Amino acid sequence: MTIHDLQTAASLAVSSGANVKAMQRMLGHASAARTLDTYSELFDDDLDAVAVRLDEAAALALGALN
Repeated sequence: MTIHDLQTAASLAVSSGANVKAMQRMLGHASAARTLDTYSELFDDDLDAVAVRLDEAAALALGALN
């Protein structure tokens, strides 16, 4: 297995929605911090999607309170 293989696997995992703990186990890292330190740039594209989901969750929560 090459570094490129690991990068591809990590990239596919992120694009499939894998959480960091799942990636940690898949890549054999001792900690999720190591996974994030190594592959954090892969998550940059997901920030907008996370913001949208948080807005939706907040709207639902506020709607439930009213």
